[in-house]
Amino acid sequence: MLSGPVLKQFRTYLKSQVGNGWSVEGRKSKGRLLTRVSFRYLSGERSVVLLDIDFNAENQDDIVRTVKKLSNLMRERNIELSQAKELLCGGKFDDNGKAGINWKALQDEFINLERGDRRKTTLNGLKLRMERILECFETKPKPRNSEQLFRKYAELHFGESMPKGGMGRKRDMGDMRAFLNWAVLEKKYLAMEWLPITSRQCRKYIGAVSKNAAKTKVRQPVSTRDLEMLLEALERDGEHEIRGLVILYSVFGIRPSEIAKLDIKDGFAQVTTLKQNEKTMYEEPEVRTIAPLNLPNLPKEGERILSLYESGKLKFPSRIEKVITKHNDKKNPFNFDIDGYKPIGEKFGKLLSEFWFWKELKKKNPNYVSYSFRHSFAWRGSMETSPALPLRTICAYLGHDESTHLKHYGHWTSDAENKKRIEEANKNIVQNCTLAHAS
Repeated sequence: MLSGPVLKQFRTYLKSQVGNGWSVEGRKSKGRLLTRVSFRYLSGERSVVLLDIDFNAENQDDIVRTVKKLSNLMRERNIELSQAKELLCGGKFDDNGKAGINWKALQDEFINLERGDRRKTTLNGLKLRMERILECFETKPKPRNSEQLFRKYAELHFGESMPKGGMGRKRDMGDMRAFLNWAVLEKKYLAMEWLPITSRQCRKYIGAVSKNAAKTKVRQPVSTRDLEMLLEALERDGEHEIRGLVILYSVFGIRPSEIAKLDIKDGFAQVTTLKQNEKTMYEEPEVRTIAPLNLPNLPKEGERILSLYESGKLKFPSRIEKVITKHNDKKNPFNFDIDGYKPIGEKFGKLLSEFWFWKELKKKNPNYVSYSFRHSFAWRGSMETSPALPLRTICAYLGHDESTHLKHYGHWTSDAENKKRIEEANKNIVQNCTLAHAS
């Protein structure tokens, strides 16, 4: 052990290497004499940490190197001694003598401790983006600050599969900024050179969507004619369970996942909004009443289907029933479904894709997806109903606000539909003029 004149000489040498205020001594712990490091601030307050280094003459160089690293971290990050020790000895740096950043350890803590309550699909996406960050340090030259990291990330991962201006690029940039802000500002694991670039600087990597490209991404509703023919084909082939879901999604306009919380009593139906994200995951779910916007050739079909579900004569497909049961049983303390109900929509899409008539519709309308049924409710409510439903009414039944509706549900159109509407308008103008002259 270090004692007497040897200890006094060692303390003098330590101060010459790291400055005044630092001191070391031995402290027994679990049968070992470990190194206790203390630092005295200018205010007179003292902070101490215990290092896993035996306090003896053979370890003098190791003790000095470690205290130097602690001192540098405290100065560079403006952190307390205990934080510096946690950073240095908690696996956040590679022990290579150069205080190299252990990105894997930082990311594991960020994913598991800071984002562990996210639903499974969100968490899987975050893990993928964290793995892509690691790949940036596997190629030379390695990034040495956040600007170089963002540039390298874009070079490696922003290709044709991730188009300009798309949500893919936006999510990647957003998660990178959140991770670095957490590591630099909140945990102080990283120095200020790793403070992320601004959202404005991110735009050059995200890019912009051309107006023509943006139009093609707007979700196309299933036309009324196609919807009625699909329902007829499902009825004829005895696919009553899938047909019932198509009615719920298109005639009632609910989200695919919301069948998990569908409550029918005396012919009236309510659903619980199950669309959850980081902003709404801890909010009380909204319960709303739904009503059918029936099809021209099936004027009472919505009411009939509700009656069948209420009586138990019509059920959901077994593959979807299993998903609902599984996810209803997996709750966290906040009563939030950890994995989400997204698999319900995925299962429905799979069942639908196996039906021959849907395949035929997809050949002519490749932009049709299973969510297009919900969009058909919005389309018919504003474009094919006379008089058109008020916007606030449509939003109330769909379960979203007006800005969401205008952004995602009120954009799609086509030249054929535009021509049809303006011809109808001109026809009405002529008829009204004729009536006015006659009177």
